[in-house]
Amino acid sequence: MAKNDWKKELDKILKDKKSGSSIIADNIENLFKILPEKELYQTAKKILSVHSSMGAVINRVNLLCLEREGKIPKKIKNDGEKVFTEFWDEHFSKKRWITISMSHWVTELLKRGKELDIIVGISYPQKEGLITADILSRYHNIEVVEDCALVSEVEDSDGIIVGADLITDEFIINKIGTHFLALAANYFHKPFYVISSGDKYLTSELSILFKVKTYRRGLRKVNVFESIPRRLISEIKLVSPPYIFETSECVKKIIKKTK
Repeated sequence: MAKNDWKKELDKILKDKKSGSSIIADNIENLFKILPEKELYQTAKKILSVHSSMGAVINRVNLLCLEREGKIPKKIKNDGEKVFTEFWDEHFSKKRWITISMSHWVTELLKRGKELDIIVGISYPQKEGLITADILSRYHNIEVVEDCALVSEVEDSDGIIVGADLITDEFIINKIGTHFLALAANYFHKPFYVISSGDKYLTSELSILFKVKTYRRGLRKVNVFESIPRRLISEIKLVSPPYIFETSECVKKIIKKTK
């Protein structure tokens, strides 16, 4: 392996604006396998600055730093298949679903449904919804619509399923447009489900690193992610338990500089 391959991998991670947080977190883990020890702090700092709105990224960086410090966290079991099976056992007759943006766990869940009609919001500005539509088109009937048109589909749907970039006890964070869908679901009395993994859950200390990312549109800065209060969510389904680990010394140092 070339001496500076880790720099190329880091550059890819920092420029990735379309992948879901679980995929980015996995790429970070691969990066850390070839990352020189002396580059640990600066690399972790750069990643946490760029992907500060993704709970899975924050948690994965912390866990990888803990491993470098010789503190091997307990492995968390993934019960995704059990969650998927239980969901479709309960909702086998529901065929018309709405989702937005790109989520690994949403696509994995929907792939296991039978004969579904799925409406996908394009999800601006990066159009991640097109990735979701492409994946699910191999299994179901897919219609891609503008984000602003999603609300008109809610009344005739069987429910909404979205992912989460971050989870707390009071709210979740997901791609902009999700709050809009949650309000419409409540108005039309449709279930609004969140499916995610426990690595999206942040402890109070790690949540200090969280920032809602924005992008520039003309002279204005616009949020890419938004908060959805728990009261609008029918149920959060986790394929693994919440991540509740100690904070690594490396990440503590970054938090100290952040304050």
